[in-house]
Amino acid sequence: MTNTVRELHNVASFFAAISYKMDAYVANTFNYLAIKVDGAFRIQQARLFLNTGTNQIPFTHFQSENVRAGSYRLSDLNLSPRDVVERLLSGSLSTSHGDMLFTPNEGGNYLATYDPLHEAGQSTQTRFDILTTLGGAAQPSTARPMLDWELKASPTPYDNLQELALEYSLGPLRNVTNVEVVAYNVAAIDAASTITGTTGKLAVRLASGSAPERVALGYRVFVGGKVITRLAVSGSEMHWDQKDAFRHGSIDVDVPPAAVLHCVASYGGVAQSHYWVADPTTAPNARRVVYETADNQLEILSDLLTKSQTRGRDARELETGVAWLLWMLGFSVAHLGSTPRTQDAIDLIATTPNGHFAVIECTTGLLKADHKLPRVVERAESIRKRLAESGNRHLRVLATIVTSKSRGEIVADVEQAERLKVLVLTREDLEQSSTRTLAPPNADQIFEQGEQAVQAAAAKYDAQLPLPSPG
Repeated sequence: MTNTVRELHNVASFFAAISYKMDAYVANTFNYLAIKVDGAFRIQQARLFLNTGTNQIPFTHFQSENVRAGSYRLSDLNLSPRDVVERLLSGSLSTSHGDMLFTPNEGGNYLATYDPLHEAGQSTQTRFDILTTLGGAAQPSTARPMLDWELKASPTPYDNLQELALEYSLGPLRNVTNVEVVAYNVAAIDAASTITGTTGKLAVRLASGSAPERVALGYRVFVGGKVITRLAVSGSEMHWDQKDAFRHGSIDVDVPPAAVLHCVASYGGVAQSHYWVADPTTAPNARRVVYETADNQLEILSDLLTKSQTRGRDARELETGVAWLLWMLGFSVAHLGSTPRTQDAIDLIATTPNGHFAVIECTTGLLKADHKLPRVVERAESIRKRLAESGNRHLRVLATIVTSKSRGEIVADVEQAERLKVLVLTREDLEQSSTRTLAPPNADQIFEQGEQAVQAAAAKYDAQLPLPSPG
């Protein structure tokens, strides 16, 4: 049977969409995990990374009797990124270690999907284009224990397949064979950008293979919570140096006292990253100014939000950190989980100035740990019911779960949360929100953005039509 690709136009759309930045990808790599089935190694999960700089993963290969994993330079394979995709969709990829099969589903098909704004990038304020191709069913879970024990006994021991997959940056294993092509952003606002007095010292990092004249740095100037100026400078107006593996462009701009800038780095007319910049000595967010009298530069807050990885005291500290952060962002917060007499209730309830409610559960583990996910759905629905009964039906309720783990670590739980219309905030979101406290607080805007994110995520599943019954 001839293999076919559903949504083949997505493959063409992906490569057409990233064509403007292909020159920047100078260190492309193909990472894979394959398992021997019927005498042949078949790809279970793989990622083709289009890298702008030095690859951080060693070009090593692991092999036991039934498992292979490794990383290839595309230059060593003598293939372009599109060549790799086409070979895989034809059913196999030839390497110096032998052929690897990429098997289609039972109907002889592959499915290709293109996400021009992948959530992994958006959570870090950057643009990632990702092409995902799906094949047949992955190795059944019943076979996993035998393979895990095989890895334990290998000369280079691993505890299980998942650990091996993470070693090569392949993420959590899925139940379907898949290959992703990850096209990273080629420009970004430098985090060292700052404001000193009435001078904004702005900087952009650019991939070495990219052209500075194609860069644009746009910014909005906020004073007192309102945008008073919208400007952009071109790369040709900036001063450029080579630093490490990147080009570094900088420029000084005049700003009013106590201003905050929201900056966007674009390349070829396409936004690549955005970032908030402020004078650390004069912040327009009065709540942050007051908070910093107890926690200068938010060092304690950062520790609570990102390093709470165990249950018990640290998990409770995560709740405290989230409550402090929400308060700086303009919410009124009730920390119900802080005392034993109410800790069986919801962890946090945050209210916007317009009276809308975010019902929040915090966890240092996976979303399903300690029944956190079903609990937040149940509590949110209970609060909606109580509001309706009390004549406050117009007030909206947003079920939210916060974890100190990264999005990559909880990806296996995200689909269920999205289907249940629960907003998921991860370590990356917390770090981004901490930066947002530089700007004047606007809880109602943040609440609306959260609702929009929930609706967009749920729509992915609403759009999936059920398969027709046989016959």
